Amino acid sequence: MSIVFVTVPGDEKRMFANALHEKTKGNVKLVIIQKPKQKQSFLKRLKRLHNKVAWYSLPKEFLYALLLRVNGAKRALKYFREFTISGQQKYIPEFLEVDSVNSDEVYEIIKTISPKLLVIWGNTILAPRLLNTAESSINLHMGLCPFYVGALANQQAVLLGDFDHIGATIHYAKEEVDSGDIIATISADQTKPPKEMFRDLNNRIISLFLDISVKIFAGDNVPAIPQNISQSKKLLLRQWVPSIRYAVGSKLLKLEKEYKK
Repeated sequence: MSIVFVTVPGDEKRMFANALHEKTKGNVKLVIIQKPKQKQSFLKRLKRLHNKVAWYSLPKEFLYALLLRVNGAKRALKYFREFTISGQQKYIPEFLEVDSVNSDEVYEIIKTISPKLLVIWGNTILAPRLLNTAESSINLHMGLCPFYVGALANQQAVLLGDFDHIGATIHYAKEEVDSGDIIATISADQTKPPKEMFRDLNNRIISLFLDISVKIFAGDNVPAIPQNISQSKKLLLRQWVPSIRYAVGSKLLKLEKEYKK
C-alpha cells in the first residue's frame, strides 16, 4: 500500500508531494523527478529552431524572439505557471532525480514498489509499462479536456481566443496522452486578470488533485466519465516557436490592459 509520485522540478510539485505524504500518513514511498534538460548553446538552439521552421522563416523568428523581451510578452508567459507556494522547503518523502522517467532503472524501481497509486504531474509522457506497475494511475493535466490536450493546452486556448475552455483536468492515465476517463475539471475564473486567473486556477486544481489522490488511495469510490479526444486540439512543442509565444504572451498583455480599464 504505497504511492509513487512522478513529476518534474518545481516548488509547487514539492509542496504537493509533501502534503500528499502527510495526508496519507507517510505513504508516498518515492518521488521520481525528471531532471530538466541542460541549457543548450546558441548554435544548438539555432539548429533546433531551424529544424522547426523553414530557413526563410528564421529572420522572422529572430525578430519575434527580440520582441518577446521588449514588450513584456515573455513575462506574461510565466502566468501559466503561477502558484501560491507555502510549506516545507525540502522534500519530506524520499525522492530520486533521473534523466528519464522511462528508463529501465526507473521501471524496475517502480515495479519493485508495486504502488497502489501512481500520481503523475508534469510534461513527461510515461511509457505504458510504467502505468501498468500500479493499481491506479492518475494525471493532472493543465488544460480542459477533451477540448485541449498536450503540454501546451491552455496556451493554445489563449492563442485561439477560446477563453471559455481555459482550465485543468484530473483524469486516469492511459497510454494515449490525456485520453483517460475524466475524474474532475476546473474552469478558469475569467473575472480575474490573467496573472490572478492562472494563479487561482492552479491553486484550486492542486487542492482538488490532492483531495482526489487521497480518496483514491483510501479506496473511496471516485467516479469518472469516459472522454473522446478525437476532436481535441493539440499544440505541439515543436510549434512553440518565438512567433507563437509572442502571440500568446501579447494576448495575455492585452487582457491585462482591458481588465484595468
